[in-house]
Amino acid sequence: ADGFTYDMEYWEIWNEPDLDPEDSANKRTWGGTVAQFYEFYETVATHLKGCFPHLKIGGPASAYREPWIKGFFEYMTRDGRHVPMDFFSWHCYRPVPEIAAARSKWIREMLDAHGYTDTESILDEWNYIRGWDQFLYSMKHILSIKGAAFSAANMCGGQNDTSIDMLMYYDARPSSYNGLFDYYTNEPLKGYYPFKMFNELYKLGSAYRCKTDAENIYAAAARDGDTSAVMIAYFTDDDACTEERELLLDFDGGAACYEMLLLDSHRDCEGIGSVNAGDTIRMMPNTVCLLRAKK
Repeated sequence: ADGFTYDMEYWEIWNEPDLDPEDSANKRTWGGTVAQFYEFYETVATHLKGCFPHLKIGGPASAYREPWIKGFFEYMTRDGRHVPMDFFSWHCYRPVPEIAAARSKWIREMLDAHGYTDTESILDEWNYIRGWDQFLYSMKHILSIKGAAFSAANMCGGQNDTSIDMLMYYDARPSSYNGLFDYYTNEPLKGYYPFKMFNELYKLGSAYRCKTDAENIYAAAARDGDTSAVMIAYFTDDDACTEERELLLDFDGGAACYEMLLLDSHRDCEGIGSVNAGDTIRMMPNTVCLLRAKK
């Protein structure tokens, strides 16, 4: 229609059609029946993929109702059908990263079991929510160092032992979910800095296998030749926890010395000294550090 032309590869069909139960009197995101949505997705995905085979067509940005998702896959593969689905998108608002990791495993199993082995699994809405009955508490902490530590932990967790192909934080526009920028001034909040830290890994280009064997400790690493970096988050949802943790650094093929940058209630990703392979570092609850190889 002579409109805009954008380089947009991914096209997502709908948003949270399973947000409300089918018998709900207040359906916020899909007014029809479950069966009608399944039919709708099949019609739209088949048509769009036929018209634009070079684009990635998928969805449905599930709010995550397991029976609904099972029914969705069964419908898309009934009677030998295989409705186009370049990616399956889903949302997760919970208080610990392990829940997203477990859900990603289940979704990958569902995809593979129904023949969608090449379909991407995209977690395209996530943030810290202790519970929908504790919404104000959650909004307060999204803006705090606790929300920042959760974001760092979720990003680190998504890099290791999960089948998630993409993570999209919700969100960075002016809203109560925006833990990155102040609503009025656009000044960076604590939640901005985990993304700045992760960008240091991203720029190196290649993920490096990283493991932690301590509860509430999450880490991710990357390297580019002799240059490497490690991001470590100590996140806990227990507000009463004040336990300082000692972490032994064991680098396999990493640099000999690293600059340590710390994000906590007092520092915004500021350098606090150097550490060597084999050293022990100390971290307080809900803090994040970046270890950057010294040149």
